[in-house]
Amino acid sequence: MPYRMKNLLLFMFIFWSLCLTAQNKQDYVWLFGLGINPSTGEQTGYKFDFNEQPFEFEHQDIPIPIASNNSSICDSEGNLLFFSNGCVIYNSEYELMENGDSLNYNEWISIFWSDCINGYRGAQDVMIVPDLYNDAYYYIIHKPKIFNGFNEQDSIPIHYSMVDMNANNGLGKVIVKNKKLYEDGICLINYLTGITHQNGSDYWFLQPLESDSIIVTISIDEDGIHHSFNQNSHVYFDRDWSSSSGTAKLSPDGTKYALYNYYDQLHLYDFDRETGLLSNHQKINVFPNPSFSEIRFSSVEWSANSRFIYTASTLELHQIDTWESNIEQDGIRLIDIYDGTQDPFSTVFYLMAQAPDCKIYMCPTSGTRSYHVINNPNQLGTDCDFVQNGMRLPHSSHVGSMPNFPRFRVDEEEKCDPTIVSVFGDAVYYRRDLVVYPSPSTGLFTIDLPEDFSSGRLVVTNLQAQILKDEPIDRLTFEGAVQLYDLPEGIYNIEIYPSDNVQRIFYSKQVVKL
Repeated sequence: MPYRMKNLLLFMFIFWSLCLTAQNKQDYVWLFGLGINPSTGEQTGYKFDFNEQPFEFEHQDIPIPIASNNSSICDSEGNLLFFSNGCVIYNSEYELMENGDSLNYNEWISIFWSDCINGYRGAQDVMIVPDLYNDAYYYIIHKPKIFNGFNEQDSIPIHYSMVDMNANNGLGKVIVKNKKLYEDGICLINYLTGITHQNGSDYWFLQPLESDSIIVTISIDEDGIHHSFNQNSHVYFDRDWSSSSGTAKLSPDGTKYALYNYYDQLHLYDFDRETGLLSNHQKINVFPNPSFSEIRFSSVEWSANSRFIYTASTLELHQIDTWESNIEQDGIRLIDIYDGTQDPFSTVFYLMAQAPDCKIYMCPTSGTRSYHVINNPNQLGTDCDFVQNGMRLPHSSHVGSMPNFPRFRVDEEEKCDPTIVSVFGDAVYYRRDLVVYPSPSTGLFTIDLPEDFSSGRLVVTNLQAQILKDEPIDRLTFEGAVQLYDLPEGIYNIEIYPSDNVQRIFYSKQVVKL
């Protein structure tokens, strides 16, 4: 290769690497937690820290439960500043921030919500963004529920609070709390999403109303935060079916807005970051005839390249190709169906969030020890590599929760960092299906070993993740079955862990023993 060409390639590699390193990292720490550390008796949780190379999730003693609402913010270098569960605000040292108590607090909490013991209700109702006109200030946009009496409908307005990170030696202080922002309509639970303005200094936030066809549009500019205007969604959002049943997300490139729940189906719009206006509304029926006799909680998320929309609908995961001219006819692909896993509760498909490592992570609705992962969301169809229960957690998640971030890096060429390698600790965490039959069985289960498996360990666990069998296994001597006659009736996980496991995968199947 000519010397000049080598220099050019070297320059391009260095430039690309520098671009990735310079990326905005304000969404690089995700916090989860609703459990008790058995050794200390203290509230505990876990975090995803995408600053780590390779990325691993870690045990973290988080002093507040994060049960549903989940919002955090880092500085541009990825250092955690503070976080909230919708009830309180904690600083980077996991201590209550000064004046950080009683977020959203009112009579409704004291009557109906047990004083926010497990965090505030809703899954997309709190968002934290920096004030781009003042490096020390941060806005928290949040939606309290207001009790209007037992014979009146509760209100759900939009409020905001502000944090000054210059206070308390960089640990922050809440300087404005529970300030009224919009109170003229009742907001849907969930669906709060945001993105930077085309000018890179302001913000837009979108929030649909219940029993109406309005999307409230909020903005932050040099004059502060304010309600800008309302716009027509061309969809009537029913209180009973639309509220809390889905989510909304703006595309990573800032040009599209998607709102989805199982009952209203998918609604896609063009979005103008200069004006904040939605246009070119399309309704896309992922399910032509949704059943209103079923209770389904859903979510929507985009691939990093802004081509594919993913919809999780409790039992099914679909991919929608927005590049198709007729999306409903040619662009909808069923990626997978819930496989029935109990770990210890149903690992159905619920909240999704696009991560800085270019993957999409998904949690179930209730407490489980595993999350799902879409490894290559930019790829068409099943090449997206969706793995059910693909991540084993340090302990039960207890309840569905994913962080609610605005779209960061919208003006950066790379919307995520593909150099982040995920290994999920020293144990094996990438799950693949194992063929085991029959199930149910009185105790003898036949196992078809994976084609590339030569040796490793066979492990049997119960739904409490207790190891009941752990023995070496070799393809040459394996007799093709495992006996569970000595175990009581119940549900068990049969798992195979390969030796020399560079790819960090394991194979598993849940079986029923009669």
